[in-house]
Amino acid sequence: MAILNSTDNSVVKDYSTDELIQKAKEMRSYSMISIHAAGSGHPGGTLSIMDIAAALYLKVACHDPKNPDWEGRDRIFWSAGHKAPAIYAALAASGYFPFEETVKLRKLGSGFEGHPNRLRLQGIELSSGSLGQGLGVAVGSALDAKLEKRKNRVYCILGDGEHNEGSVWESIMSAANYNLNNLIAIVDLNGLQIDGPTDDVMCLGSLKEKYESFGWEVLEIDGHDMEAIVEAFSKASEIKDKPTAIIAHTVKGKGVSYAENVVGYHGAPPKDGRSGEESLDKALDDIGDPQFTKEKVDSLLKIASDYQKIVDKKMVEKLPKFSKSYWWNDSEDMKVDMVPTRNGFGDALAEIGSDKNIVAHGADITSSIRMNKFYADFPERKNRFFSIGIAEANMTLIASGFAREGKSAFVGSYGVFATGRAWDQLRTTACYNKFNINIADAHGGISVGPDGATHQALEEIAVINYLPNIVLTVPCDSNETYKSTKAITYEEGPSVVRYARTATPIVTDKETPYEFGITNIIRFRGRKAKFPDAFEWKLGTEYESEGEAVSLIACGPMLPEAMRAAWILKEEYGIESRILDVHTVKPLDMETINKAAADTNAVITCEEHQVGGFGNIVAGAINTSKNITSPLVMDMVGVQDIFGESGAPWELMIDFKLVAENIVEKAKKLFDKKSQML
Repeated sequence: MAILNSTDNSVVKDYSTDELIQKAKEMRSYSMISIHAAGSGHPGGTLSIMDIAAALYLKVACHDPKNPDWEGRDRIFWSAGHKAPAIYAALAASGYFPFEETVKLRKLGSGFEGHPNRLRLQGIELSSGSLGQGLGVAVGSALDAKLEKRKNRVYCILGDGEHNEGSVWESIMSAANYNLNNLIAIVDLNGLQIDGPTDDVMCLGSLKEKYESFGWEVLEIDGHDMEAIVEAFSKASEIKDKPTAIIAHTVKGKGVSYAENVVGYHGAPPKDGRSGEESLDKALDDIGDPQFTKEKVDSLLKIASDYQKIVDKKMVEKLPKFSKSYWWNDSEDMKVDMVPTRNGFGDALAEIGSDKNIVAHGADITSSIRMNKFYADFPERKNRFFSIGIAEANMTLIASGFAREGKSAFVGSYGVFATGRAWDQLRTTACYNKFNINIADAHGGISVGPDGATHQALEEIAVINYLPNIVLTVPCDSNETYKSTKAITYEEGPSVVRYARTATPIVTDKETPYEFGITNIIRFRGRKAKFPDAFEWKLGTEYESEGEAVSLIACGPMLPEAMRAAWILKEEYGIESRILDVHTVKPLDMETINKAAADTNAVITCEEHQVGGFGNIVAGAINTSKNITSPLVMDMVGVQDIFGESGAPWELMIDFKLVAENIVEKAKKLFDKKSQML
């Protein structure tokens, strides 16, 4: 029945097969333009699912774009949330919003986030992106329809690699147990995931046989044959006693020659800009929708660029102003290099991997987090690297098994998955047993910008710190990440190194003091040609007070911001500050922190994390100190109890008020408050 007028149940338009094929071309074209304009995205899966999305939204599912919350609508859950451009294209084709809006993909505040957010756009049933969760939600929705005697159907779109997650199989089992004949799962079986072919990463075997063994009806189709797609949906609607799985054999990157069956195009935009063998224009030529003339494409890209200009202006306006700009590399001096923090982890792992007692495990983003450095240039280490696929909980348990046998095991993924999804396994198996596993809590904070909230870890400092027997390091740059990774390797029990993805300021070098568990003290000494040279570093155990007025206690990528804040405070207000680099959050250097609090009586904590995650750890340490005799004032800089969103990392830093200028504002208020009290 597809798109309806919910007031009288009339069909708005009944698409023919040829019209659906043409619509799929249009949807592919808009998606590629959007990904190009964003400079990132997931074209591979977006293109492979597009024919099914066109059929489902325009021909099969009952919904009303003019009444998105209509109770009688069919529900469509995208468990594979990284295919977001396909969702936006399908909703635009259905009439929820103009197609032109979709070119604002992954831009701050646009609503077209890197992974879908149901609170921002109508027509989205589920905010998703953490793989393995959508089918369970669909089971619950289908059960509710049975309970309330609604006639609607529930559809769930999954990727094949997503079936690495055990939660998918729990949902498959429960759907069959409840005989949910109103539930239809669609598996985009394109045979590729980030680390390679699914059969190589984590062999799935026959999904048809597996679903059938769990009690499902299974239909296998060519996922690019429009007639077969529509027919399969029709057959599924007639199944009376069990859920149905439509296993659609697809081609990743379908329709764009250079992206078809290419692993590298899982998450990369066209590489050659507008012209070239792997360009946007080549993609549009391959797709073959004649309406996308050069003039039309130019106008769409202008919409995206004009929107970005508005965002840029808002960020400039939002940044606190001083007598001049102190922003990174704006001055003729105080220059700093930017290097991806994750590189430090990879460099350390390449070195540590020479120890034959070290094993490593990948969770399908091996290259992204630099875990591949373990074996990339060392083929003899391949037998000590184990690809677990998209299964972080299982990865933690397998690593624990190695640790039980005396190995030191590295595991890693996005922080939200490595320490979030696997928290119970980390707590009960790794920590309780005090197993030597080393967790790469990668892409911490908002450094994955455009991917949005589902991939931005903003809570793990708190949830990890309170686990017994664990070590937690939060290094500030690539060099310190290298040192922290080496330091945790042979610490007894489980250890976590939390590091950013994006390029961040390099403020340390090989000679910078570093001692595991000991906080560094940093002092601004005056402007220099190079930013790092303007500061002096000492171990906290070796530092004597210089009568500073405020302590800036920071971890991770907030450390460079605290350093920049010290520069601004000195030049704008003559205020001297003591900067604390708490690279080891657990065990915490309470002595250095408490001495800073007692010496300055004014403390600001700085974290790229939910405010108080790190701040409350520091506050708790200070509260137990016996050395504070004068009134103490304290404040915290951090994310204010909200989820992240899509946007460039530096945009988010400004938008969430995490930059040096925000630290300075709070520090000045704290300084004034302290002055009134003393």
